[in-house]
Amino acid sequence: MKRPRFSLAAGALAAALCATLVTGCSSIADVPSEVGGVFQSIVRDITDPVTVAEAREQRHESLVPAVSDESLVTPGTLTVGLQATGTAPLVIAGDDGGYRGIDVDTAYALADQLGLGSVEFVPVQSVAEGVETCDVVMGAEADETGCTVVGSYAQSALGVFSATEVAAVPVTAADLAGATIGVQAGSVSQVALVGLDLGVVEQDFTNLNEAFEALSAGTVNYVICDAYAGAYLATSYTGVSFAGTIDTPLTVGIAVAADAAELLGSVQAALDEIQTNGVAAIGKSRWVGDFPALTEATVVTGLPDPQEEAEKDEEADNEGADANSEGADDSEGGTLIGTAVGVDDAEDPEEPDALLAP
Repeated sequence: MKRPRFSLAAGALAAALCATLVTGCSSIADVPSEVGGVFQSIVRDITDPVTVAEAREQRHESLVPAVSDESLVTPGTLTVGLQATGTAPLVIAGDDGGYRGIDVDTAYALADQLGLGSVEFVPVQSVAEGVETCDVVMGAEADETGCTVVGSYAQSALGVFSATEVAAVPVTAADLAGATIGVQAGSVSQVALVGLDLGVVEQDFTNLNEAFEALSAGTVNYVICDAYAGAYLATSYTGVSFAGTIDTPLTVGIAVAADAAELLGSVQAALDEIQTNGVAAIGKSRWVGDFPALTEATVVTGLPDPQEEAEKDEEADNEGADANSEGADDSEGGTLIGTAVGVDDAEDPEEPDALLAP
């Protein structure tokens, strides 16, 4: 069942306030200190006639830069590169030419922590290109060359999402065996599922929205897709839950030019601070809810070792080549996945999972 997208943080706060008022608090002054400050701030935001623009201006006037203008592309501004390959919920391009998403919220929080009153977003084709023209580039994996990657505000992995709440994360390979699993046709996720040889029934979809509709309706048991894209969609459906990843997650951080020593130190300190004080987590929760950090501990247990599977595939290819002259392949038009046959039209296994904003 699809549900409206809403702010989990705001929902939790509202619940806390309602509970407090029901138990006898009759005024703002009676609200406990741990929620009172936030509540009073919300009331002020609603009742104070100061506009958003004026509030931002007041905020900017109080900022104290933590990095010199000489270290920035544009004085007083954090110039942020957003990769053209970025997808929801990390980067979402709006019809108005603007951007939103986890990368954007993290960049704004980073700029505030650096004491910079302005942020400019620039689309870049790659991290290497971006660090030459921008102060920072979002969405960089740790093994990027020609730059230094700072911190980890997200992770990259293929996630498993269940039609029902799971008892514990991650689930096991035995839980997946025999299940009907939805994937986007022609995606990296489909190729990965085929390679696991789990004995599942594969069901292909044109895009992830269709896959999650089927997951919510119970016509598939699981969906495998980009973990963050799945978490983004999962917040719109009642009962859909994260069940683990099928590969080891890679960290996603912020790239800075290797020779930008002052900026590098300032960005590292600022990112550490917004992750410690919870600002980064609040920004992330707007898009993926209470989604956990992905680590080796979230990988589905009992999966076959990728190296062993690669060796088996190589042996099978060699045997198939030897037998080619002996008979035709009667599995044409489908790929054997354990005990099920599914259409394999993955012409470009590097194509990311398609996602339509819910």
